[in-house]
Amino acid sequence: MAFKIAKNPTFKSRVEVDTPNHKGGHDRSTFMAEFSRTTVQELEELRKVPQADVMRRKLVGWDEFNGDDNQPVEYNEDTLEALISVPEALLGLTNAFWGSVVKGREKN
Repeated sequence: MAFKIAKNPTFKSRVEVDTPNHKGGHDRSTFMAEFSRTTVQELEELRKVPQADVMRRKLVGWDEFNGDDNQPVEYNEDTLEALISVPEALLGLTNAFWGSVVKGREKN
């Protein structure tokens, strides 16, 4: 496939969240995160700030994210803050974002 300059200002990435359970293992949950695209210059800046701040700047939405009542969780500032306050969720988001934007570099 030929390279094209992205026309869509966002991209989606699967987020995997592994939370500890009472059996000594982890339970995996997944959802789709939508991130705004970035430039190389902005990536350099983002490497220097806490990951919660990266998510505040780059996470713009999500799909397949349900609450305890199995209803979709609306994306807004409050739910974003609640999500990134969970260490396992922040790690999953961080892995999804950075894995998506630097994937090509890691393979080389």
